Order: sequence, then C-alpha cells, then structure tokens
Amino acid sequence: MNDALWRLLSLLWPVRVARWAGRYQPLELTYEMGRPVVNSRHANQSWGSLHRLWQQVFAQVLPPGPGPDRALVLGFGAGSVASILHHELHRPVHIIGVEGEPVMLTLADRQHRRYDRGRVTLEEADAFAWAGACRHHPYPVVVVDLFVELDVPEAAAGEPFLDDLRRLTATDGLLVVNTIPHDEMTRSRSERIASGLRHRFGSVEELTLEGVNRVFIAR
Repeated sequence: MNDALWRLLSLLWPVRVARWAGRYQPLELTYEMGRPVVNSRHANQSWGSLHRLWQQVFAQVLPPGPGPDRALVLGFGAGSVASILHHELHRPVHIIGVEGEPVMLTLADRQHRRYDRGRVTLEEADAFAWAGACRHHPYPVVVVDLFVELDVPEAAAGEPFLDDLRRLTATDGLLVVNTIPHDEMTRSRSERIASGLRHRFGSVEELTLEGVNRVFIAR
C-alpha cells in the first residue's frame, strides 16, 4: 500500500502502517485525516497534537521578521519543530536537534513533514548527557520537548539540567519547556521545573495548550 492510499483511507478511519518497540517506549506510525502522526501507547509523540502545540507556541513567542538564526531542540522527535520553523514560518534557522530514539531519527530522515535538511544537524544522544557535555555558544532559541509517554523524565527537574539550560540559552534568548502535569507526580515535577526556571531567568511565562500541556517560556 502506498502513501497516497494510506492518506485517502485515513480520511475514513486511522490507518496504522508501522510499529516499533522503540528505545524508550513502543511507537507507531499512523495516518489520521490524511496526515501521518507518530504515537506511543498513550500520547502523541510527533506531528499530531504536539505539532499543533508548537504551532501555537511559536505564533506567540517568536519575534517578527527573520528572527533568531540558531536553535537547539532537545527532543527533536520526527521533526515537527523544524518543519514548522522552516516550511510553515519560512524561518532560515540553523537547528541542532538532539534525539535519543533511533526510530524518531529514521522518521525524521524520511521527512513525512518537510524541513530544510541543510539547516539541520541531528545528534543521536541522551539529551541530559548531551546538554551537560555541550560547550557550544549559547543559543538564541532552546526548545525542550522530552517525554516518555506522557511523562517528562525526573532529570528534567534536576538542578544540573536546569543549570545546563540556563548556560545553553543566550542572555537575550528564549527557552521553551513543554510539560504535561497529569497526576500528582507530574504536577510536582512540572512545578519544580517552573520554580527552577524562575530562579535562573528574569521572566517566566506559562501557556496552557491542548487542554493538558503546561508550557514555560523563559527569557
């Protein structure tokens, strides 16, 4: 069955076309309403509701004009952020994408959602270890989208990682962190991330999106 037929059939009902065990969680590629999405058992992991979330975030936080020329994405997934910046918003941003899931990198390489390959460098690595070891110049934009199913890992609320985020974000830059506080543990974790960001940045705003996501915008 080819891509065009999957898209057509998915206008009637979701069409699952592939499944993988994944390094962190089971993953599947499904076509829904003519579009490919990547899901785990309990959450969208790329292109679906997560894609809509980043569309809403960037519409609110990016300055007008060409804007920042460099961005770091911790949790690149299958390329939603790059696709939005390059293909939808036409921003000529050079992106470093860090992703620990090989399946996601394979799907990103297939480019079900287009982005400018020449402006993207992908690193297969654990985002927390990578951030701790990185000695790049700080980035004007840092995006953090790290999930296993619905949960942000505990390390995301830890002092070392929050210090790394401050160091990796330019003085006049923008840091965006996505969380989903869906139970007592994750609400506590989300609040600790918020508190840690407030101690390290001059301004921290919040957006509540897609009914469940709590997104922090630190400057």
